[in-house]
Amino acid sequence: MDVKGIAERTLGGVLKPAGFRKRGLNWFRAPSDSDYQVVNLQRSGWGSGDCYLNLGWDPRVPAGQFRPAHQCLLSLRAEHTDVVPDIEWLRPDGETTIDLPGISLLDVETSTRMTEDELSALLLKVVAIPVVELMKQARSVIDLVPLLTAKPWFAMVSLRDYLSACGYELPP
Repeated sequence: MDVKGIAERTLGGVLKPAGFRKRGLNWFRAPSDSDYQVVNLQRSGWGSGDCYLNLGWDPRVPAGQFRPAHQCLLSLRAEHTDVVPDIEWLRPDGETTIDLPGISLLDVETSTRMTEDELSALLLKVVAIPVVELMKQARSVIDLVPLLTAKPWFAMVSLRDYLSACGYELPP
């Protein structure tokens, strides 16, 4: 099963109507002159077929320009935003379930236990829609101050400097 292809189609189906343009495995938009967002579907470098979902925000990107998530002022994996819920997963014994991080739907091992249609539907519900809703609500890094206050370790010096200049101080 082509996890990347299914994830790419599913993400594109919700990101494009939200105003994101596509470039490779990146969807990006500038909701205003001082805001830039990017969603990146990254294939594992280990050849496993697993994927990761990276999100980026950067107020310094000129309108109409592209910047990859890893070069943004703030770059996070989707699972670190707490918007991707856990899924209830039936264990191999067929009788008990465990809670599995929803982002694990991008893992080949998890995805091979369902049909392509099931994977696409779950990716839409558990990953794509929550991520696009986050991007709608958090159009700028300023909108992410509550998340960064709760998880200050995601804020690098350059982001802290930017937020400080805007009147926001994060915990150490």
